[in-house]
Amino acid sequence: MTVTAGESTVKDPDSSSGGPLVATPLRVRVRDHIAARIVDGTYVPGQRLTELEIARSLGTSQTPAREALRDLAGMGFVESEPNKGCRVRELDSEDLRQAHPVRAALEEIAGHSAARHLKGKTTDLASALDGMRAAQENGDLIALCFHSTRFHRHIVESAGNDALTRAWNALGIEMLTLVGAAHDQVGFPNSVEEHAAIMAALEAGQAAAAARLLKSHACSYVTRDPGSTGALCTTP
Repeated sequence: MTVTAGESTVKDPDSSSGGPLVATPLRVRVRDHIAARIVDGTYVPGQRLTELEIARSLGTSQTPAREALRDLAGMGFVESEPNKGCRVRELDSEDLRQAHPVRAALEEIAGHSAARHLKGKTTDLASALDGMRAAQENGDLIALCFHSTRFHRHIVESAGNDALTRAWNALGIEMLTLVGAAHDQVGFPNSVEEHAAIMAALEAGQAAAAARLLKSHACSYVTRDPGSTGALCTTP
C-alpha cells in the first residue's frame, strides 16, 4: 500500500477486486490497513506502533498515521502510553458482545428509513455484494470484511439521518467486523447470503423486512454464551 498525503481515494490492498474505494479519507484507509494487520497477526498484542514507522511503511505523512492511531485507540484496538506511543491491545470478545446489540438497534432503524431511498437503486449494494462473493471465493476474509462494511455503511448513510450515521460510525464497524472474524464468531458463507436478502428487501422498498433482516444479521455476530449481552438482541 502506497498513498500520498493529499489523497482521498486510495487503493485497498485487501480488496479482491483490486479497485479503488472512492472518496475515503486517507486516515480511514491507514486505520483500516493497521486494523487488518492486527487481525491477521502481523502486529501482535503488546507491539509498539509509532506514527513515523507507519507513515514510512505506507508512504504517507505522519498526520494520517497519527489520526489513524488515535481512531484505533478510541475503538480499543491500541492503547496509548504517555511518551511511549501506542501498543497493540489484546482483542476482547466482550467488547464485541456489548457493541453488536447496539449496532443491531441502529441498523434496524437505518433499514427502515433507507428503504424508500434505495427502492430500485441498489447498484452500490450489489457492487459491495459482488466484492464479498469474490473475496469468499478467494478465501480472503479481510477483503470480505471490508466489502461487508461498505454494504452496511451505504445503507446507514442512505437513511439520511446524520445522528444515526454518527452513532454508527462511533462503534467502529470495520473493527467490529474484523474482531468477529478474528474470533471466528461469524459464519461468513451464510453472512454473504444474508446480505443478498437484505439487498432484495431494500430493492423492493420493503422497509419492515429490511429492518428485521438487518437487526437479525447484526445479532448473528454475537456469541450466544449463557449470560452474554447478546441476549439484548433477542426479539420478544
